Amino acid sequence: MSVHDFAEAQALLAAGGTLQRHAHQMRLALPADVYDNREFLPFAAGATPPVPWDDVLPSFEAAYPPGHPDHMPGGAALIDSYLVPYTAGAQLGPLICHASALAVRDGHVYGGILIVDRPDEGPWVCAVWRDPRPEFAGAGVALLRWAAARLDGFDAIGLVVTICNEAALRAYERAGFTIESTAWTVRLPSTQAQS
Repeated sequence: MSVHDFAEAQALLAAGGTLQRHAHQMRLALPADVYDNREFLPFAAGATPPVPWDDVLPSFEAAYPPGHPDHMPGGAALIDSYLVPYTAGAQLGPLICHASALAVRDGHVYGGILIVDRPDEGPWVCAVWRDPRPEFAGAGVALLRWAAARLDGFDAIGLVVTICNEAALRAYERAGFTIESTAWTVRLPSTQAQS
């Protein structure tokens, strides 16, 4: 259950709920400045990635290692459980292919961004990541700016960031995003969920 009121979240936690995620919803007004980068390869029509998913997975896993607030275990299974469902539109809405890309340098995928057209929300960043090595610093902000510059006809782009993911929050703020609301996602004990 997600709530946007601090007192309501505290009451759910006091009643035995477990905090799953504490996150800010952020939004960037469009249009953004024109931004181009030849290393950013957009998805083809039909949400086809510009390189095979097996080549994407190492940078995705490196961006969310164990201990990261948004770590997702699963190894190669992440392709079918996370990457493919989001790009196929099975999670939040259809992929906006021309605003979604993989960052590739010398054959190495070092990052990516997936933008979907979320019903009742419009463009939504469902994933942005980069290889954490220093030579790829700034790639997340660059991907956000690149995507925003391709969203003609929309007013804004949104995303959610886990509050303890301070590096991502700073990157989103550098890209021009502002906090719109805050939510607490709480898993209720099974006895509460049934009542």
